[in-house]
Amino acid sequence: MRPIVTLLSDWRTRDPYVAMFKGALLTAAPEVEIIDITHVVDLYNLQQAAFLTQQSYRSFPEGSVHLLLAGTSHAAKAKAAPICVQYDNHFFIGEDNGIFFMMFNRDFPVVARQYAGNETNMTDQLVQLVKAVCDNKLESQTIAYDNFKRQFAALPIHFPSTKTIEGEIVYIDAYYNAITNIPIDMFKEAVHDGPFQAIISSKKDWQCQVYHDNYQPDEEIYLTQNALGCLEITLYQGAVSVLADLKVGDKITIKY
Repeated sequence: MRPIVTLLSDWRTRDPYVAMFKGALLTAAPEVEIIDITHVVDLYNLQQAAFLTQQSYRSFPEGSVHLLLAGTSHAAKAKAAPICVQYDNHFFIGEDNGIFFMMFNRDFPVVARQYAGNETNMTDQLVQLVKAVCDNKLESQTIAYDNFKRQFAALPIHFPSTKTIEGEIVYIDAYYNAITNIPIDMFKEAVHDGPFQAIISSKKDWQCQVYHDNYQPDEEIYLTQNALGCLEITLYQGAVSVLADLKVGDKITIKY
């Protein structure tokens, strides 16, 4: 099987930068198969990039390489060489701008290596680091790394004593559904199909008391399970984030 390399960035696709990066990668490692996760991460939103990577990487075979390009300039001279984190039999490559600590802080220490080649351009360094992984030369072309930039992501919290879950909206998808950082398992284990009240704090506070496992033709806002494995706020065939003025960072509190 061809080595799989996934790309996630905030570069958009209106400009040629994503294609140029792919071209540089394929020139250096023509054997790889490149798969786009998304290139519309909110600009410089490392928490969103970390969340999307965390929730999507398990869909790919073990040994896959995941390039995290959010907050990284495609053509800039590197301030520091990128790193590669080995975790759960996957490889995660990117600039240490805080995204790795956001992703793995609960599991530290993690095994990491920093690229030690002579290239000065960030794109060239990233490409060569991917090639080192694919050629099984990671150890010979890198040095050990443990000086992670510490940047914390907002995490969902369950308070069993007060029967409350607190989280926030971390992503608005192309259907304008609002995806929270609350794992569906956390929600179901707490609520147990019983009554609940979800309070969504935006410019206009909304409340919801309905959950469906699948999309339903309801006329009211309800909660459901997103394919990313987290709780989603939705409205059947309706742009809920527009209608309810929901945005990334809005808080959601579930009382049961």
